[in-house]
This record gives sequence, C-alpha cells and structure tokens, in this order.
Amino acid sequence: MIPHSHIPTETVESLRELKRRIYLWAMLAGLSSMLFSWIPKILTRKITSYESVIFPLIMVLFLGLMIALWRTLRALVWVEWSLFAITTISLLGTLQETMQSPVTARDPHHLVAFVDILYWFPLVYVLAFLIFNSRRQLLFGSVVFFAVSVVLGMVHTIPELLRGESTEFYLLLRFYLANVAYIILLMVGVRLNEQYIRVYTMAETMAHLANTDALMQISNRRELEATIDREINRATRHNQPLSAVLFDLDHFKHVNDNYGHQVGDSVLQETARLVQTTLRITDFLGRWGGEEFLVIAPQTDCIQAQGLAERLRNAIAMHPHQHAGKVTASFGVAQYELGTSPDAWLKCADDALYAAKQSGRNRVATE
Repeated sequence: MIPHSHIPTETVESLRELKRRIYLWAMLAGLSSMLFSWIPKILTRKITSYESVIFPLIMVLFLGLMIALWRTLRALVWVEWSLFAITTISLLGTLQETMQSPVTARDPHHLVAFVDILYWFPLVYVLAFLIFNSRRQLLFGSVVFFAVSVVLGMVHTIPELLRGESTEFYLLLRFYLANVAYIILLMVGVRLNEQYIRVYTMAETMAHLANTDALMQISNRRELEATIDREINRATRHNQPLSAVLFDLDHFKHVNDNYGHQVGDSVLQETARLVQTTLRITDFLGRWGGEEFLVIAPQTDCIQAQGLAERLRNAIAMHPHQHAGKVTASFGVAQYELGTSPDAWLKCADDALYAAKQSGRNRVATE
C-alpha cells in the first residue's frame, strides 16, 4: 500500500471522505444485520447468555461510532481502529462461545450459529485492507487475527479429534485453509494495487511535466494549444462566445538587464500567481513564450474579455515586486469568430497586443 506521505493532500482528503462514507454505510448494514438476527432469537427464546450481552453491546458501540464519524472527519482514525477492534474481538469471542458445544446432528441451532460465524470472518480482512497504511501492518493484523482463531479452534477440536470425533475438526480445517487463501489473495491484490498506483502516479507526473511550464507552474504552449482546440470545438458546438487575452510585461528586458535573470524569473512567477488569483475558475492561463502570457476565456465575448483584461492590467500595475518595483503589462483581446483557424484568431490577439504597445503600453487594445 502507498503511504499517505506519497499522495497529494487533496487526494488524501478525498480518500478519507470516501472511507468515512464506507464505514458509515458498513456500520449501518452491520446494525441492521444484528437487529434481524437478534430480534428473532429473542422472540423464539433461542438466544444464549453471551448473545444477549454481545448483541446490544456491539449495537450501542456501532451507534456511537456512527454518530462520532458523522459529526466530524477528524474522528476517522480512532473510529476505524475501534471498528477493527470491536469486529475482531466480537468475532473471536463468538467463535470461542460457539466452540463450547460440540457440533452434532442433534444440535442444528448450534451448527447454524457455527457456520454463521465463518461467513463473517473475511470481513476482518476487508477492514484491515481499509485501515492499515502499509503491507506489513496489513499482514500483521490479518495474521494475528487468523492465528488467534486457529488457537481457539484447535484448543476445542484436537481433544475431540483424539476421541475420534472429527466432524468439527475437518470443518474448521477447511475454514482455515480458506482464510489462508483470503490472506494470500489480499496481499497479492494489495501488491498489484501498489504497482497500479505507482504507474498511474508516474504517468500523471510525466503528463504534468510535459504540459506545465517549469518556472511558473502554469500551462505551457503545448497545453495551451490543446486547450485552444478543445475550447474552439466546444464554442462551435454550443454556439458560445470565446475570447483570447494575450499580454506581456512591458520593458521586461530592462528588468533582466538591471536586476538579473533571477529577479526577472521572480517577476514572472509573481505575475503568474497574481493573474491566477484574478481569473475566473473557467479561464485558462498559460505561458505563450518568454514574458508573454495567454488567457483563454470561454463563454466570454469581446466586451467581457476587455473588462477581464482591464482587471488583470490594473492588478499587475498595482503590484510591487520586491526588487524590480512595479511592472506594467500590455494586453491584446480578440474574440473567436466561427470558421476562423486558431492561428488566425491568435494573430488578431497579437495584432491587438502590438497596437497596445504602440499606443504607449500599460493598456488594453482589441482586434
């Protein structure tokens, strides 16, 4: 299993929320199952002293865990460990209580109770898979539970086997062999899952590196070109407006010449962060080349894009950089026209940007 330290924070939180929902539904199902088992036994007076105590106790504990987990996600860790402890202890205790009486043809109620216990044992391995964060912990938890169940079973069945009564022994033997198979399959599944996650994470990382500008951590030109094609298709299909905002920093060469490339890189990074906080969630920002940025604004006509560009221009002009002071930017805005090629559309934005520079810089021009 992959440690949480190797997974992005957002992914860890979504996994925790998923686990909370799984536990809540699982405990609700467990409560329902126990009620359906407990009530008929009370009505028919076929409930043992152990069952009359363990059933209400588990139901109360489950209800408490459900309330705690429903109220806050912070309770997840101790709730899942409590759930694992309650499940393992109750199953082992029920196995011990059930083994007290020998299985005979004259005791069908006990035989049903014994077989019913065997059905629920694999639940422990599922819980171990959900709770433990490493293969070693998963294997340890599963094997310890299995070993204790073997000891409990052998303590009761070996004396009977020596007396020539082998029915219960062979039933338990088949059950233990099935549990060994469960554990082996679980470990194989975990191993395959780890490999899948590593490969998937590596592919995601490579895709991110291929489509992200290393300096500013925004889309690079390759990713922008794919975004342009996708948004043009969407705008054409839904007959919606689409605009491009092309801008670059004014006199950026002077920043590099006067303060050095390290300060210039810092100005680019701060500008990218500033623009990202100003854009809408539906807009796309990327580095088009050098100190030139491109914003793709879906569902935005030329007038709206001009307003967006003015907000960006003002935010950049008002932002003081630590060493370079205030830096301005010039903007060119162009709305996409149906049937126009991407190159022709961006050429309009580039021409508008050139016009803004020719008009004195630190301004917005349209096609």
